[in-house]
Amino acid sequence: MSTQLIDLNADLKKLKDDGYSVSIVESHLVISGIPYVNQEKKILFGAIFCPLSISGESIGVPGDHTVDFMGEYPCDQLGRQNTSFVNSSRSTKLNSDIIGNYYFSSKPASGNYPDYYSKMTRYIDLLSGPAKSIDPGVSAQLSVDESYDKYEVFKYLDTHTARANLTNASQKLKSQKIAIVGLGGTGSYLLDFLSKTPVKQISLFDGDDILNHNAFRMPGAMTLSELRERPSKVSYFKEKYEGLRNGIVGHEQYLDETNVDLLEGHDFVFLAIDKAHAKKLIIEYLLKMEIPFIDLGMGVTLVGDSVRGTVRKTLVTPENQSYLKNIAMSKAADDDVYAQNIQISELNALNAVMAIMTWKKLNGFYMTEDNYFNSTFIIDEEEITHEA
Repeated sequence: MSTQLIDLNADLKKLKDDGYSVSIVESHLVISGIPYVNQEKKILFGAIFCPLSISGESIGVPGDHTVDFMGEYPCDQLGRQNTSFVNSSRSTKLNSDIIGNYYFSSKPASGNYPDYYSKMTRYIDLLSGPAKSIDPGVSAQLSVDESYDKYEVFKYLDTHTARANLTNASQKLKSQKIAIVGLGGTGSYLLDFLSKTPVKQISLFDGDDILNHNAFRMPGAMTLSELRERPSKVSYFKEKYEGLRNGIVGHEQYLDETNVDLLEGHDFVFLAIDKAHAKKLIIEYLLKMEIPFIDLGMGVTLVGDSVRGTVRKTLVTPENQSYLKNIAMSKAADDDVYAQNIQISELNALNAVMAIMTWKKLNGFYMTEDNYFNSTFIIDEEEITHEA
């Protein structure tokens, strides 16, 4: 993807054709092998990078005039720190190989650079000028091209994460295999949120077809022609989200004692099913295999012509199983809590948001002092109670 994107855009291709070591990493343009001088007056080689403005496969103008730099503090040929364009020291991680150390700012008279070629070559000139004063033979254009094309998950570049400078935080979610059991209202929102994260795999489990009522409590808009085909939930959502990413594995079946071992090898499981007896079987397996999970549920009733009830999220880890008691797993629960089976899209979405935020906190994406293992949203009081 990186090579294709470079070749399709004139300013990036010009950088490549001029001999610079150009790559795209985590939706950032990276130029490596740039000579510069350190405080000991030695010539070293560093890299600069900045987020790309992308629409599909077209590159727009740079979002701002700054770049990050990987290397030591750049100096002039006498070893004096060059403060004219070094704004500050900051650590910016793209991947394990590319970690920025300094933040550069050299604003052109026009206020912004018209393209990435002019922006990147400006910083290359600022960095390499002192090095060329010491050795006229050094050049960023003599570098060996390196490939940092890491897009094994998304089918187009995630410029949102790059623009928000969330790459380092987002990396904490990589390489995970996640399972969603149940693709009803809550499960489909879980998929929508998880699909935008760089997890390695998302496994979908559901044996149901999509009917009209499902279309009114899931993300997006399903057409009448799609409903007429009565697709399975798994096949429909797999096809939709494979337009965004790889790594979606579909299982058009319910989990029971004959196939629950399909959850083996997953790093985390989201349970979004309303059948208590099936939930009990799955939870027993997850506990045995020491796989952490979040169970989701809601108890909603109609009182007169108004809706009231609660939305619940319960986290269980191998280290903390304190709130298993909050999860209904008896057959009687099937005849009680979900008798009316009232679900509303915003409550499904809220339930999914509660789960995703807890999972991200568990992985260090969100800062937190405590992991809330059980949370309940009370609709009529509009209040969330937490238990750590």
